[in-house]
Amino acid sequence: MASRRKVKFSLSYKISLLIFSLILVTLAAIVGYYMTMNWNDSINEMKNSAKKAAKTLGALWPVAQGRSGINWGIYENYMKQFVQIDKNIVFMAIIDEKEEVRAAAINDALLKKKFPKLKLTEDKKETVKNLAGNKIDDTLKVIGNIKIKDKNIGLATLVIKFSKYGTYHSQNIMILNTSLLAFLILLAGGAGAWGLAFIITRNFNIIAAGMRKVAEGNLDVSVDVKSNDETGVLADDFNRMIVELKEKVRIKDAFETVADGLKDMDNLKKAYETFTYQEMTDKITKGFYPVSQGGENPTVLVFVDTSAFAGFTYELISDELKEIIKKFIEKISGTVLEYQGAVFKVTDKFILISFGYPFKHSDDLKRALISTVEIRKELVNMVKSKLTLGYNVEDFDVNFVITKGNITGGFIDRKSVDTFNAITDYLNFASRYGEKKKFNTNIYASKQIADETFALANYEKTDDISMNDGRVAELFRLKGAKF
Repeated sequence: MASRRKVKFSLSYKISLLIFSLILVTLAAIVGYYMTMNWNDSINEMKNSAKKAAKTLGALWPVAQGRSGINWGIYENYMKQFVQIDKNIVFMAIIDEKEEVRAAAINDALLKKKFPKLKLTEDKKETVKNLAGNKIDDTLKVIGNIKIKDKNIGLATLVIKFSKYGTYHSQNIMILNTSLLAFLILLAGGAGAWGLAFIITRNFNIIAAGMRKVAEGNLDVSVDVKSNDETGVLADDFNRMIVELKEKVRIKDAFETVADGLKDMDNLKKAYETFTYQEMTDKITKGFYPVSQGGENPTVLVFVDTSAFAGFTYELISDELKEIIKKFIEKISGTVLEYQGAVFKVTDKFILISFGYPFKHSDDLKRALISTVEIRKELVNMVKSKLTLGYNVEDFDVNFVITKGNITGGFIDRKSVDTFNAITDYLNFASRYGEKKKFNTNIYASKQIADETFALANYEKTDDISMNDGRVAELFRLKGAKF
């Protein structure tokens, strides 16, 4: 008789390892994706900042032009303000076709702190020329044309070098946070996988124990498996097989029948692998925005711009601002529930509220407007109460954007998200270079929303916003409600 094989790597370990590997690969893909997105967003933000700076400086030409020529001091003053606002700028300079530096601003503090090995001269223009011409590690160089009309300088260019250390810091924080989260998920996933593997293999072990008894010649055996899955069916087959063996089948045939039944084990493993993979890939669709197909689940969308919060380090902000953020989120949830809307999506840039999907009413637009006004009013009251009591509240902007869109297959359409992003880019630029306030919060609406709610509110046109696809959207700001 052949000796009984010893188990070297049990089925429990194999199933646990399979599930654990799937979780690990999925987490690695998700983390890698968001790390790449964060890096690309940081680089694009630097490039967009350079474009906005070039546009602003180009608009100064009518002011800087005098009888005796261009007053470059005006450009330098504005460039110093840009350097003070964006701490990642190493230097910025206007250079003509003859490689002559016309105006420049240097972030001395950043150079001394992050680039101490760079040799600087007392001549600022000479220093800028060296910094612009030589490659500097851990920096991003952006060049843009400036519209300056002067025959003596030719085509002027704006040269800006950004430090990447701010992006490195952001990446390190993301790595730390995602590593901790991944560890917790892997810990929980590993424990769950082991528990699930134990449940699956327990029934197989019961059947295997019955098989060993049959192998020893004992046909007075039955297995008790209380399960409605394949293992339960296999146990029933085993019990029936024993009954038949007692009557007309030899023990050798019985072993072959049981061996055939064990093939179900591989099918169970494959089915579980497919199920786990699909469950994990569903999570990767976060951030997916399909193209609008029109007419599918039309809804009123309220975007709450929370991108200002993303710039805060939670451990360093004041207790007053923490309390405001907490109560603000509670107010959003309570008000949306009261008016039978839905908090449809939460990202690091916005909270999306939907009126019309999945809960549809004939007056969803009215519900959206009234609830948004109530949420903003509560936010303003909270901030003002803290300021009145003398507490310190850091600068932040929270704006609301009401528009109409479509939800297709449970996802918001791309057009609505692009419209929101264009509006917030416009508002962020205006707040950055406009009048500074402790806090700023307004309700903005598309032209369609303003036209359809004129009986409920007064609006004033803010500006025309250019979209990436060439569209121009009229933006309106809520001046007052009539309810």
